Amino acid sequence: MSSAPPRDGLGMNPFGVRTRDELLASGVSSSTIHDRCRSGRYTRLLPGIYCIVEPTPHAHCSAAVLWQPDAVLSHRTAAWLWNMLPAPTMIEASVPAGTSVRPPSWLKLYRREISAENVTSAWGLPTADPERAMLDSVAVLPRHEADAMVDDHIRTKVNARKLHLMCELDAGRVGVREQRRQLYAAAGWAASEPERIFGRALAARRCKLEPNHPVGTYFCDFVDERSRTIVEIDGREFHSEPEVFRKDRRRQNWLLLDGWLILRYAAYDVYQHLDEIADEAVRVVRKRRRTRR
Repeated sequence: MSSAPPRDGLGMNPFGVRTRDELLASGVSSSTIHDRCRSGRYTRLLPGIYCIVEPTPHAHCSAAVLWQPDAVLSHRTAAWLWNMLPAPTMIEASVPAGTSVRPPSWLKLYRREISAENVTSAWGLPTADPERAMLDSVAVLPRHEADAMVDDHIRTKVNARKLHLMCELDAGRVGVREQRRQLYAAAGWAASEPERIFGRALAARRCKLEPNHPVGTYFCDFVDERSRTIVEIDGREFHSEPEVFRKDRRRQNWLLLDGWLILRYAAYDVYQHLDEIADEAVRVVRKRRRTRR
């Protein structure tokens, strides 16, 4: 009578990750583990950690925290687990400062403590909470990617007040200046990509205007009440839809008659001539502030 095939416990870990001890306990011998790794049926991810299916980013995350039980998934990996970034090519985790191990090329370890109150669970794995994940990612992402991540998710995935408090507590840590810049320049209110880009250009010039702000019965893209200046970013719809065009002209006439200066820029120019139009808008706003003082 033939014996049943050895069991490798496929249902134990949802990502197909097993420790050597788990495989041995399920009846898989050391030689079988070795043979299956050579044949490609198993993948050795870390010392004593194997994947018995095709490895995924989640499998790599699971392997990292099995290998280092004190590890917390952090930075871009945590941001991905919270659906703020695409799947990473490298897994990032934070470990206690005294940890002395050499990770493989697909794993980056940050030797620093994460406060227990900033650690939670995502996909059943110990993960930095969304606020910690966003702030840490800002410190390592290229600026344009950090801009987009913060603007896309600061109103939906994180607590803005908690972000500001954590940024203050991070004083002295690498990347804090960039974190503070991001919180100042955040454009999570943007109704369109051109508005987001233009809003950040104004913030970079230390001239933030109120976005999507009401003036009378209308809402305007950017408003500065001190100078009574409005900046509008126009997309193609203002030129292609007759009814939209007519309503916009009535709206503009009302604002002009009420004493507002209106600067209008095409979305195309935001993409192609951002510095030029942002400099002009800031120059006009600051001049009008001085003259109206």
